[in-house]
Amino acid sequence: MGVRKLGRFAALCGTFILALGLTLGSVGAQVSDVGVSTDDRVKALEEQLNLMMQQMQAVQRELAETRADVERARTAARAAQEQAGTVKQAQDAAAPDQASEQATVTSGQPRVKLAISGQVNRAVNVVNDGNETDAFFVDNDTSNSRIRFVGTGDLGEGTTLGTRIEIAVSPNNSFDVSQDDEDSGDFFDQRKVEIFARNDDYGQFSLGKGNTASEDTAEYDLSLVAGPIMYSGVSDIVGGLQFTDGDSLTGITLGDAFFNFDGNGRKNRVLYDSPVFGPGVQFSASAASDDRFDLAATWGGNYGDWTGVEIGDFLTLGAVAISDPNVDDVDYRLNGSASVLHMPTGLSLTFSGGMDEADEDNPYNLYAKLGWDTEFFSFGPTGFGVDFTHSENVCADCDEGRSAGIAAVQVVEDWGLELYSQLRWFSLDTEAGVPDTDDVFAFTLGSRAKF
Repeated sequence: MGVRKLGRFAALCGTFILALGLTLGSVGAQVSDVGVSTDDRVKALEEQLNLMMQQMQAVQRELAETRADVERARTAARAAQEQAGTVKQAQDAAAPDQASEQATVTSGQPRVKLAISGQVNRAVNVVNDGNETDAFFVDNDTSNSRIRFVGTGDLGEGTTLGTRIEIAVSPNNSFDVSQDDEDSGDFFDQRKVEIFARNDDYGQFSLGKGNTASEDTAEYDLSLVAGPIMYSGVSDIVGGLQFTDGDSLTGITLGDAFFNFDGNGRKNRVLYDSPVFGPGVQFSASAASDDRFDLAATWGGNYGDWTGVEIGDFLTLGAVAISDPNVDDVDYRLNGSASVLHMPTGLSLTFSGGMDEADEDNPYNLYAKLGWDTEFFSFGPTGFGVDFTHSENVCADCDEGRSAGIAAVQVVEDWGLELYSQLRWFSLDTEAGVPDTDDVFAFTLGSRAKF
């Protein structure tokens, strides 16, 4: 009930009391006034009683309105309580999801953010080497199983200080498994152990073990199948298997015969990456242990994130590098790659090439792939790819090598899961005096799960 109504109610009560007092006073006066006629006294009394009745009726109306206001207030209070209860139930129901989104691992330094991620990539290879067919259960070295820890701290003014530790945990690695060693054991590799400082205006310096400037520059690829199974490193999935001559192993592995000349790899080095210029140009240089040096230029690389550069309906990506790998009889190494994705259709073309400038025959590798990414299902995109690679003089006993493959990948986005398959053919012509080799067919079925 409002202040105004309380005032009105009090005023009416006061009026009623005053009227009652006046009435009683009048009655007393009339009783004592013997000079006034009985009819006049009765009439005056009736008027006073009528006035009192009117005042009482007004008070009753105010009381009724007050009761209605109180009832409305109670109803509103009950509704507010019910609404509060509903909100509380919703909050309680959402609490587990909210808790799951909160970080469960914290850094030992309050100003440093720690991120943990990784993947598991397991596959089954069914291989016919020209002599027999066998199955191999492997960790896929195309993108092996690994875990990484990245710590970053914001120093202000566009500067970030970070650390990165990345370790491959790859039992029965596909580049080690062979016909005479189907269980190659555990494989651990310290892929990256580095500290880095990045500034928006001046670029990034990295110190420790990690990518050299030329690492990955022969592997820039926008197709979906490139991630878990199909890229220019065609032999990674079966790199440890040997070519056969009849029922004999030749000692030449598929990894020996096919190599994409991808720069200096990951080394203990100091690396500088420039800031990104224009739409996506970046330059890198590194000096590594054992007198290894390299330079690289990338288009759309963005510190290794492969974001690409959009040109109309096309997404483009590319890199080129020159390096000194400090390999016997090799003066320098050249390599590069380029990939173009037509975003409306999902069609892509990828090319890669690399060579060593050597004292004798210059070994080289050429690679091409047609990809198609589409969406058949609501839970994630689907990718297909067909590729072909041609190499010459990659190993001492190798003349010409050829490989072709067809692959498919299905992504399940909510689970961070990729399901993939590939059928690949390998053929090798050897140097004179070296036994001929049988063709190899490898069918792969596997999955990569990221976390």
